[in-house]
Amino acid sequence: MLTTVTTLAAPAGISGMQIFGAVTLSGLALTSGLCLLAGLRGSKKIKIDSPDKAAWWGIITGTLWEVAGGTWADLANGLGGISKGALGGDGFGDPGLGGTALALTAIAFAFDWKRLVVPALLGLSAAVVYGEAGGIWGIGVNIIRMIAGKLTGGAG
Repeated sequence: MLTTVTTLAAPAGISGMQIFGAVTLSGLALTSGLCLLAGLRGSKKIKIDSPDKAAWWGIITGTLWEVAGGTWADLANGLGGISKGALGGDGFGDPGLGGTALALTAIAFAFDWKRLVVPALLGLSAAVVYGEAGGIWGIGVNIIRMIAGKLTGGAG
């Protein structure tokens, strides 16, 4: 008697909830950085046409860079270190990381910036400080980390 064994292969398409196939946190960091750059350069597809949008794109991109680690985290930490040094130094007393996060947020969103790169860089820098400050600042950062982790299958 001959027995036939049938194996079911995974269908082509979405498997394991990987909508875009295998995407790593570095892939998300790269894509977010490229989209931020394209939007700041006037892309018709990615509209970053206000200081608020530039700051939000910077915050999300900075958080993804932090989560991705490696060189991406080094870039984000370099920007974060500049702001911590400038705002948290002896010249302004010791505002603490929460105070520095508050100041960066105010600077990024309160002024009517003519060049959108300024609030974008402030947002990138703020993302680093938010993660270090903890408290309410860490909530948004942790949400982005969890979403990125779920999208990539990595630890969120």
